Amino acid sequence: MSEEWRAEFVKQCVAMAFTATGKVADYLWKRFTGRVRASPAELERAVRRLLDEDPEAARELRELLAGELPSGLSKPRIVAHSGPFVDRHEAWRQLAGRTGTAVLSGPPGIGKTALIRQLATETTGAGGAYPDGALLVDLDRFRDGPGMPLARARIMTYVLSRLGIAIVAATTEELAAQYEAALEPLRLLLVFDQAESAEELHGLVPPAPMSLILALTCGPAEDFVFDFAPHIPLGQLEPGTDRQLLEAICGAELLARDPQGVEALLAQCDRVPPLLVAAGEAVRQRAGFTPQPFAVVAKEFANGAGPDKVSQAYDELVAGLGPEAGELCRLLTAIPGPSFTPETANVLFGRESGKALAELHAHVLVTADPDGWLRLGSQARQAVSRTGNTTGTDAAFARLLRSYTARAVQADLRKPDRFRVYDTTVPVSTDVVVPEVDWLAAEMPVFRALAVAAYQRGFHDELKQLCGALEIVPLHRNVHREFEEILRCGIAVTTDPALLARMVSQHGRVLSLLGEFALAAQDFDRAAEQLRRIPDPGTARHRQLAASVEEFRGLFHREQGQLAEAAERYHRALLLTRELSIPGIPHRGRGLSARMLANVLVGLRRAPEALGLLREAEENTKDDDTRNVAQVWLVRAKAFAETGQAAEALGLLPEVWRLANQARSDQYDLEIGEALGDAAWRAGDPAQARQYWSGVWRRYQLSRHPRAARLYHKLYYGI
Repeated sequence: MSEEWRAEFVKQCVAMAFTATGKVADYLWKRFTGRVRASPAELERAVRRLLDEDPEAARELRELLAGELPSGLSKPRIVAHSGPFVDRHEAWRQLAGRTGTAVLSGPPGIGKTALIRQLATETTGAGGAYPDGALLVDLDRFRDGPGMPLARARIMTYVLSRLGIAIVAATTEELAAQYEAALEPLRLLLVFDQAESAEELHGLVPPAPMSLILALTCGPAEDFVFDFAPHIPLGQLEPGTDRQLLEAICGAELLARDPQGVEALLAQCDRVPPLLVAAGEAVRQRAGFTPQPFAVVAKEFANGAGPDKVSQAYDELVAGLGPEAGELCRLLTAIPGPSFTPETANVLFGRESGKALAELHAHVLVTADPDGWLRLGSQARQAVSRTGNTTGTDAAFARLLRSYTARAVQADLRKPDRFRVYDTTVPVSTDVVVPEVDWLAAEMPVFRALAVAAYQRGFHDELKQLCGALEIVPLHRNVHREFEEILRCGIAVTTDPALLARMVSQHGRVLSLLGEFALAAQDFDRAAEQLRRIPDPGTARHRQLAASVEEFRGLFHREQGQLAEAAERYHRALLLTRELSIPGIPHRGRGLSARMLANVLVGLRRAPEALGLLREAEENTKDDDTRNVAQVWLVRAKAFAETGQAAEALGLLPEVWRLANQARSDQYDLEIGEALGDAAWRAGDPAQARQYWSGVWRRYQLSRHPRAARLYHKLYYGI
């Protein structure tokens, strides 16, 4: 007899002794009467000793047990899931093969029961984790009504009867003892569905260390976590499995007919199973009379005309929220864009939103995108809209816009000598807890949505401030398209010629970096027109503005490879900033103009002139301005390579990279990479040069940037 078989044999004998009145029980109690207390643990030890000491007793017990098991213990099972099922990978990982207790939470219809049915199908029976079977107990069947106490005695009787065990108890206390003794030696999957609290399950969780006892709940799971750890919340499907579920309902052929409609419908369903099931059924109903059934249903869902059952379920969910969660759900509809961060929720709420946000997430009214951003579900938004209650939403939007505007302006003011034309007056905020540019860059989708809404709602002063303050973000990060859209809104509400010249020329600069040169040219013509409209163009402020416009036009020409024209524009800017500077005092604008002119002179094979200008640039660049120091050194490295000092260039460029990273700026990665290639070529290492150029060329090629042609030429012909 193997140890594994022996252990199972002993547990079966003990179970029969405590749960039945057959021959096994009679045999054991006659042998141990007066010597063993009515304890499963003590009886198990006694049976083990008996098997060791008396082989004949082992034979007799085997025969008695074999005779009783067919009509004794049965193995209950949970009916297999009948509909389509897609893997819940994370929940499955935490549950499969587990023993002890756990709580599975989530709103109605999210798939808790489907998961359990699938789990039971694959883990019960011979060779499974739970060979003694699986039992699903719907607790609502044992209540007289919602919120009413459970009839625990009826539940225990039901469980024992499903196990094929005759009830021998005469009192509630004896029934509880029989229930615990019967379940203790088993390896069972026991699931209590519709649990309302951990307290109501007290006395129903047997001391069964080899079993898994699961509580399924639709409500908050906080009071379960101590008695039913771990807590496994069930929310959205994993990314990609929403498409699998839709395909299981509708078929792959139908999905192939309307791929754009499929994407639109998936976006409306937020990876929520009941929505996907309802959507799939609606698509199948419409498939016979429209070529784009997914697009039709997506439009219905977006307009609030989805299935009545779905709308009713969401209306009930929203109505049943706690006061704070209900308020936050309403205020989240004031967010103009689809996604938000927890910090956005705090600003909207006007206070810490964590607890309310957790409740919304538990009900899958708020979901998480793969990138970590949060989203108020489309159906949740519509449910709020159907209530007709907009209390506080206008004030919440204004609070959100002004908070984000103040953050952006304060971040910009960290560089006090940067040239500005916009009004920088904002309320002081002290709760920025991350590096400013990092925070601004991460929140650019919110800023873009806020800008559009600010334009539509008439918050024009805040919109102009956003345009001015956010100039610093595309200087450090590749967020040009988002900033271009924000600028477009600001330009539409600006009439002051100086501010408009700044915005329009910035817009032209961004379009130049995006390779949209025809539109950029129109911007620079408009900027020149606005400069002519300024009533007092001779002031220092307006001459600095004119210099900035010339710099942006220089970049416009440089991006197209028109280096002579770029040099002319940068030279005009340098002359203006020289007039504005005071001898012996660094002037930031002069340093920028000198460095930009030096950069194009290197490209024009006028490196010696560039080195002289770089000294001027360095004298007008503060040591703590690491981003611009890095740019000055980058141009110097290029000049070294052009003048035959390739070793010096290769020695300087790693330091340039370090400084750029220290400044948290990724805008010059490609330029540094190309410079490394140029220096390697000049140093006589063409293989290394082509390795650098190849990486740069791929990035330009992906973005269809005009510079890709220049890198392609270098890859094949060198320099």
